[in-house]
Amino acid sequence: MSLDIGEAFSEGISRTVAKNGLLLAVVFAVVALLTTVLFQTFLVGLLEAILEFMQSASTSELGIPQSEYDQALEQLRNTAQQTRQTSPLALNIPAGVAAAGLLVLAIVSEAVSIVAIRVFATDETETMPRDLTTRNIVLATLNGFIGGIVVSALILVGFVFLIIPGIFLAVAFYFLRQEIALNDKNFVQAMADSWRVTKGHRITVFALALVLVLIAQLEAMVGSAFGELSPLASALVTPVVGGILGVFGAAVVTRAYVQLQEPDLEAEPETSDEQTDPYDAALGADDIPE
Repeated sequence: MSLDIGEAFSEGISRTVAKNGLLLAVVFAVVALLTTVLFQTFLVGLLEAILEFMQSASTSELGIPQSEYDQALEQLRNTAQQTRQTSPLALNIPAGVAAAGLLVLAIVSEAVSIVAIRVFATDETETMPRDLTTRNIVLATLNGFIGGIVVSALILVGFVFLIIPGIFLAVAFYFLRQEIALNDKNFVQAMADSWRVTKGHRITVFALALVLVLIAQLEAMVGSAFGELSPLASALVTPVVGGILGVFGAAVVTRAYVQLQEPDLEAEPETSDEQTDPYDAALGADDIPE
């Protein structure tokens, strides 16, 4: 079946504002908020650790002149101070602990994405069957997490080579998580099947992805606008907007995937309910026994 972008967006909106969509938006927002907290904590902690190292090291140990050392130290102090001022949610914990927390949250986020895809692929809008949240969730999450890293690396390499290969790979593997979440594939099989599903529809899939990327810029725009008021307001509002947009994007992409899985009835040859009788024809002279 061909991909109808308008239908995918229409279904994405209706699924997002339904009970399940709003519940998932809250979960996405909470994960995004915790990620913001830990990222700010990691950034501040890392800069402070570097600053402490610089202050304890001598110019002879670093192998640089005193003037360069003083200049670098001053720049580092200014950067650390600015980062503290723009990181109101940073916690007083080591950067290593924050980094470990970010890794855990990335895996949790992957699990939530798997559940969201399963929910949006069904007709359920008000209830969330247990099977959707528990079926093979550990393996699906690990495959989604590792597969996402692999595909991102391939896309990055593709962008190095004149951008176009990166865009092509991003489109070809666009339904990686749908294949993992809905069909319990490992990430290698999911990559192969996503390639197959997008074949013949890649221009349309690219157009759909481009629109979603443009819509996703609303998060940065809202964050920037609230940042003019205060860093704290921006840090609190941005994850909420990101949660809503994340759920909307998952719904749109999943409904597009479901469209492409439906059989193309127009391409199927018409068949008659009645069997054609090979002997249902007028008899010729040779057919009459003597």
